[in-house]
Amino acid sequence: MKPIHYRDFDILIIGEIFVEFASNRSIAHAHEFSKDAGGADVYVASAAARLGSSVAMLSSIARDPFHSFLREQLLAQGINIDHVNTTQGYNGIYFTSSRNVDEREYLYHRPGSASESIAPAMVYDDLIENAKIIYASSELQSVSKAARHSIFKAFTHAHRNDIMVAYDPNLRLNRWSLDDAKEGLWSVLPLIDVFFPSAPDESKALFGYERPLDVIGFLWDRGVSIVAVKSGQNGCLVGYDGKIEEFPQLPLETPDPNLTLIGSSFNGGFLHNIASGKDPFSAAELANKVAFAKACRKGGLASLPAIEDIA
Repeated sequence: MKPIHYRDFDILIIGEIFVEFASNRSIAHAHEFSKDAGGADVYVASAAARLGSSVAMLSSIARDPFHSFLREQLLAQGINIDHVNTTQGYNGIYFTSSRNVDEREYLYHRPGSASESIAPAMVYDDLIENAKIIYASSELQSVSKAARHSIFKAFTHAHRNDIMVAYDPNLRLNRWSLDDAKEGLWSVLPLIDVFFPSAPDESKALFGYERPLDVIGFLWDRGVSIVAVKSGQNGCLVGYDGKIEEFPQLPLETPDPNLTLIGSSFNGGFLHNIASGKDPFSAAELANKVAFAKACRKGGLASLPAIEDIA
């Protein structure tokens, strides 16, 4: 295996790729939508890449009318797509609205989508060993058993070779049941080094705890080294090496903040700093800046900041 400073990728993200249609009006009443590549995992990859990390994705894109568009959008973010397969079928799409700050709207359509072709055969040892960090979320786990097995295979090989494993439970009960989400989470929990839960609703549903402090203790007891509990506009609480620090978020003064997939944008900023050799507390500070910058800007992936925007 290559020494860590010789690996080609800072972060390898195993995830799902969508076409995003966004509006600042409610989905039902909007007449115009902006189009972009999207999905939680794409936002993690793009946030890290725009900050300067070397990022690769392992995924699939269907050969439908959006095929070239999606590949071009990912390349424009600086994401390596050598391990993004082309498959038959259709690409998943979703509609989102930033109109309601307290309850963001998402409407997904993905039956028969490209991500269903993601299988363990796509995960091979040399690819995992060529990255500093392996990341996935439950977004891909919810697609199929093959997708769950793919993530498990990648995480297992990374764990056995002391490669950092990062995960976001990203609970979406409109996509699968709570029991299935728990099964997906518990299957990989012993392999995870960096965990990105959200509180209070997600953490209560998955673990029975609402307070970020309790969530950190729960996950520490199960061997997770770094826990960053996201609490929306309240910022985050980070636990590492027996220490816990709180990182409040700056107040949003814009009347219609751009909160689409802001938690995934936070993850990308956090992992960028970890891959750069920074400690988790410095990573949280940067991740908060990434999330704040995105919230203040309009647009999809283009709203994610470059490093010079937040230095």
